[in-house]
Amino acid sequence: MKIQLLVSAIATAMVATAIPSFGQMAAPAMLNVVHYRVKVDHIQEFEEVEKQIAGSYKKASPTDQFRVVYRGTVGNTMDFEVLTPISKFADRDAENPYNKMATEQERLTRAARLGPYLENVQTTIEKTLPDLGIDTPGAPFPPAYIHLIRIRVKGGSADDFSAVVKNDLIPALKKADMKTLHARRTLLGGVGDYYFAEGFQKWAEMDAPENLPKIMGQEPYRKMMDKLNQIVTLREDTIWRYQADLSYYPSAGATTTSSK
Repeated sequence: MKIQLLVSAIATAMVATAIPSFGQMAAPAMLNVVHYRVKVDHIQEFEEVEKQIAGSYKKASPTDQFRVVYRGTVGNTMDFEVLTPISKFADRDAENPYNKMATEQERLTRAARLGPYLENVQTTIEKTLPDLGIDTPGAPFPPAYIHLIRIRVKGGSADDFSAVVKNDLIPALKKADMKTLHARRTLLGGVGDYYFAEGFQKWAEMDAPENLPKIMGQEPYRKMMDKLNQIVTLREDTIWRYQADLSYYPSAGATTTSSK
């Protein structure tokens, strides 16, 4: 299946996590990712506050900012991720763009409301990796779902891993007609894992069979797998659903499904 091509390729020696296309905006150099784990009995209240924040973005309609929100669908369904762009670390010295979109009272009230609804909050800064992804012009953004694959590699193996993905895997995935695959790596706030996100619109896409060894050839595929098996130590696969009413993206298409 197309959605599993990257999974089958980035395998581990053991027997054995966006970003989709950036649409009309250039991909930012980095992302600020806020990971929320919401208390099970406070999902509705959490979403109400997030809708208010998204409403402030939509009213201001900035063309250089976005706020993309996904919720776990396969994995922990109490998890939300909020992604916003950063061009450089110095951006964090400047005023938060959100401050220009909402009054101080609105910001304080929303922050105070959010606190009791949350089990945990973690913020990471992540570098986008365009060379390790695929961005097809015209692909729907934001996609209704993303298949997020978290990869951990052995210390000192980052360059080897990147080379395999860039030179062996990505060309094969393009031949397989994969439309959207974006990569990022955690710089600050967590373990320096890689995250590959493949966008898809319907679950039926996961039923379409694909054969990576056939596309690459048996021997090139085996060699690639041998390389990966030597350096990859962890793989985690989750599915996330786009939350349109909690998000803001300039000129976002109407091709996404409901966030519920």
